[in-house]
Amino acid sequence: MMLLDEIKNLLSLRKDGSLYHRESQTLEFKESFNFAGLSEYFRDFAAFANNKGGWLIFGVKDRPKRELIGLNDKSSEQFDKIDIKKVSRSDIQQCYSIKNDKYVNQIVQILVDFISENNLVLERAREFLITTVGEIFSNAFGHSNEEKVFFMYDIGRYNHKFYLVINITDYGKTIIHNVQSYHEKNFNNKLNSCECIRWAIKEGNTTRLGSGGYGLPTLIDYVCNVAGELLIFSGDSIYALKGTVENILNSKGDFYGTSISMKIPLFDTSKAIMYDEESKRIVSIDLDKI
Repeated sequence: MMLLDEIKNLLSLRKDGSLYHRESQTLEFKESFNFAGLSEYFRDFAAFANNKGGWLIFGVKDRPKRELIGLNDKSSEQFDKIDIKKVSRSDIQQCYSIKNDKYVNQIVQILVDFISENNLVLERAREFLITTVGEIFSNAFGHSNEEKVFFMYDIGRYNHKFYLVINITDYGKTIIHNVQSYHEKNFNNKLNSCECIRWAIKEGNTTRLGSGGYGLPTLIDYVCNVAGELLIFSGDSIYALKGTVENILNSKGDFYGTSISMKIPLFDTSKAIMYDEESKRIVSIDLDKI
């Protein structure tokens, strides 16, 4: 919960749309990203490293008010030049405000390639993961009231194991709102919040025309098979998955959007991840038992 709470806190807004938090020893805002400013970014990294770590967030205009403006096209295009392997050696979380969904494909490609290169993911499973993660981003843009999505990632070490930690957040219509509206319109019934989450994570269910309805179910399959963690916070409900144990519960407050966080193990050579054509699901093979 710590990572999600920190992300929610960093992105919290005032009624006028400005960020609550000011720049500090552990938080730095940049209006845009460009390679001419790398030396300045590195100075920020060094300052964070000498303190307790920190966050460098691009796409924030600091004056006259701290406003989330996203990255312009040039800044967004430069995402594909960032070496995620070098980032894995840094203590700084990478944060992006993605204003245009046309850059999502390259981001998804980089993420899935990195996961596949550092785990045993067979080609068909890799292709299906690209589609799945792409649908998560597509849903986020579809839900957002601000026509932008916030994306963060980091490499962390926990209990002597390395993990890729990813967060995708949008502010706008929640999963709860979309599922309730869909059921009221099509079935004339209303589900409670937890029932909405259960419906949304069931394979084949979708409120979007043209969507395959496999985004969240396939993501859950994958996280289960790699013994990772998944946390979805939308409206007043939380879905939490750790390994194969899942819980759906009401939160103590409302989040006006959807935040999806996942923790994926890296360098796991004990199993291979593959796509099973018969069941059409992501499965794992325990290599120690072969």
